[in-house]
Amino acid sequence: MNSLFKDLTPASVIYALIKGDDVKYIEGSIVSVSQPRMNMPDMKMGQLPTMQNVVDVTYSLDGKNYTDTVDTTASMFSTKNTGALTLISTDKESVVRELHATLKTSENYIKESEREVPRQKKRIKDCKTLIMQLDTDFKEKQQTEERFAKLEETQKEQGGKLDEILSLLRDNRKAL
Repeated sequence: MNSLFKDLTPASVIYALIKGDDVKYIEGSIVSVSQPRMNMPDMKMGQLPTMQNVVDVTYSLDGKNYTDTVDTTASMFSTKNTGALTLISTDKESVVRELHATLKTSENYIKESEREVPRQKKRIKDCKTLIMQLDTDFKEKQQTEERFAKLEETQKEQGGKLDEILSLLRDNRKAL
């Protein structure tokens, strides 16, 4: 059974998984845990108020102290006090489970994106074709860009041929 935050004492080890731009694991420690108290969370329209037993948990991560209000039955919670979404837990297993879930979510996102890219490229091509049919200014701009691209390609080819000719001339000069 996981330890509850309300039962932790100062210097107890906690585990944090920071999910910002980089995923980072940190071990921290409890600074203090308040006595349990009743808290009424913000009510949403049409909801009945529910009282909640909570404790204020002050903890240290990377030399900085943070305080969060936590349910007395919690062994983990999420917070953004660290500047990024962070899972704080009383055990490593919760962090490992969250890492597995995050990995799976990221893998699924990549797979879905890879399936979506060809479809979106086709959509872009279709939109440009239709816009060229309907918007004469856009069509002229696209045609001008295509002409410039062809000119640049032709210049590169000519430059390559010129380099070959110069190379042949140098080789012939050395042979003489």
